[in-house]
Amino acid sequence: MISGISGKAFFLTALLLFLPIAATAGPVAAPASSNPDNTVTPAVLAKWMAGAEHGYGPDQYRLGLAYAAGDGVPQNFNEAAHWWRKGAYNINPQAELMLGEAYAHGWGVPRDIDKAIRWWKAAARYGPPEVASRAQLLLDSAV
Repeated sequence: MISGISGKAFFLTALLLFLPIAATAGPVAAPASSNPDNTVTPAVLAKWMAGAEHGYGPDQYRLGLAYAAGDGVPQNFNEAAHWWRKGAYNINPQAELMLGEAYAHGWGVPRDIDKAIRWWKAAARYGPPEVASRAQLLLDSAV
């Protein structure tokens, strides 16, 4: 349980919050544009996995969300953090933001507010306006 709600419910809520951000990720479509009914099918997961394994940050971010929410794969916060870390190192602002969240809450990584702040600052610095403003809100609340 995360603050009274289940992890899956929390991440489904987070996914809904971040879908507009994911949609701005570039020419490779977010779940909504590559999959009209927004379901994570085995084919979609295979596409994301292939992209993620080749170092494509947006797919690493999306794969992290799928693992965090248990959407199409068993829920696994360690795997979510793993893919967000890879995406963050590939300078994907959405992954940086979520890796910061993982460190802030201890989702699949040891809780570490200093690392959370580091990743939120990176997302605020390099992210599109939607990501940067969300990162700045998290930074403001962390102080």
